[in-house]
Amino acid sequence: MASPEMEEEKVAHDGLLSRELGQKLLAAREQKALSVGDVAEQLKIAKQHIEHFESDGFDLQTLDPFQRGYIRNYAELMNVDLVEYEHLFPEAIQIGSSLQSVDLEEQTAKPLLSIAAMRIITVLLIIAIVALLITLNV
Repeated sequence: MASPEMEEEKVAHDGLLSRELGQKLLAAREQKALSVGDVAEQLKIAKQHIEHFESDGFDLQTLDPFQRGYIRNYAELMNVDLVEYEHLFPEAIQIGSSLQSVDLEEQTAKPLLSIAAMRIITVLLIIAIVALLITLNV
């Protein structure tokens, strides 16, 4: 088991690496003469994300899954290699469930006879009733 001092050193080192990545991204963006807004527009994310990634408070280990994707896309756009930082990304949580297929179409009861057949039968019944009434009155 690691001692508390070693753990603190690791956390401090990881924090330095996170800030180093943020500074690399900032330098690459400035070298390409892009504003925060330009990058945010190209990546289709809010400017606040870019500002956070470049800030001193940036820490890779606190990123949620979306932010991890944003930082990867940002690094790719700036041609910054993330290989030396990959170990800092939090482990993805495996989420599983027992999914069952669902029929997307509603099952509706089909009528025994079509609407056209029902109309024909109705007309024939009316004719039969009228004919019966005529024969009874004669």
